[in-house]
Amino acid sequence: MSTKSKDFAAFTEKLISGAIYERRGDPGIDELADTLAKIASGFDTFKSDNEHTVAQLRSNVERLETRLARPGAFQTSSLEGNEIRQLKTVDGKSLPLLSSKQKVADLNRTDDSDGFTLGGYVRDAIVGSRKSVSGPALVPTSLGSKIIDMVRRKTVLIDAGTSTILIDGPTNLARLTQDPTVYQHTEGADDIVESDILAEAVSLNPKTLAVLIPLSAELVSDSPNLDNLLNISLSAAFAGKLDTLGIATLLANANIPKSGVTQDPAVWLKVLEAVGASLAIDHDLPGVHISAPVDFIARASQLASTAGTWLGKPPALQDMRELQTTGLSAGTALFGDFAEGFAFAMRQQLNVEVVRFAKATKYTHYLLAHMRADGVVLQPTRLFKQLKTVA
Repeated sequence: MSTKSKDFAAFTEKLISGAIYERRGDPGIDELADTLAKIASGFDTFKSDNEHTVAQLRSNVERLETRLARPGAFQTSSLEGNEIRQLKTVDGKSLPLLSSKQKVADLNRTDDSDGFTLGGYVRDAIVGSRKSVSGPALVPTSLGSKIIDMVRRKTVLIDAGTSTILIDGPTNLARLTQDPTVYQHTEGADDIVESDILAEAVSLNPKTLAVLIPLSAELVSDSPNLDNLLNISLSAAFAGKLDTLGIATLLANANIPKSGVTQDPAVWLKVLEAVGASLAIDHDLPGVHISAPVDFIARASQLASTAGTWLGKPPALQDMRELQTTGLSAGTALFGDFAEGFAFAMRQQLNVEVVRFAKATKYTHYLLAHMRADGVVLQPTRLFKQLKTVA
């Protein structure tokens, strides 16, 4: 038997016999027990002298444990410290009113979209094992909400500050058309005139927006970037449609103040004149100005009196963002408080369906995406139309 084996045998024999090993300089068991007893005694003394502090600490820990036990406690949300406002309908129902920076997906946080992508869904439905036919969408609600948020990020009017009202069915709200008048009263004088708030009913029942995309089996099978392609394409298409519908609604509203004289959006001087006209009706300096691309380029191309020097944005409007959309024709611009004056009414879901072999003779499928959304003017007096040609 080797020396190593003999040592091991001796070691196990001492374990069996209950031999205790202590390194030189280590405290004995009695000394260690005495130290622990002193610590326990000290804690008891602290607890008796600081009963209120200990109770407060225990309460804080219990509240923390309760909060951490809630679903989604470890998920961060962009809504923290940024509470969602609520609109009350006439029947007392609360409707979420999201700012342009808040997300629909934060309201629909679930685990059903974990690892689930639009491209993966389409590929699986067409060439994989999952069967999909026309009918209820199989895409999780939370994924549909993320696609809606992608649409909202690309929508110019939402970038300008437009809010989003989330509805689950047809509903009615009030639209403010005129503020009341405040009078200074002199004691004993008959000097207060009735001036009611003028409002009218507005119906929120947006029509369906739908897109039908043919997808060949080869495209689905051979495109590793299918998910990115579909997300970008769908969000851009729906965003463009929302801008078109929203701008048409804004231009058609006769209660929105507009230019009384020629104020061409292509000329900085005329933009200042339009801003001056809005200030005259108690508007704030605009934070955003939306115009046609051709008008934006014309303004940017203006030269100062000194040759070769760009004129640039007037200092008074230095903080004003300039947005452009092809939904506006040259000679027309919009600005004002979009957060209060305008909103998009949306159902919370965007449905996506795959119709397999819809065009069998071409070995092609259809991707159908649809949502319900439309624009609504809430407070027309908060907005302004800048016009080159006054009607």
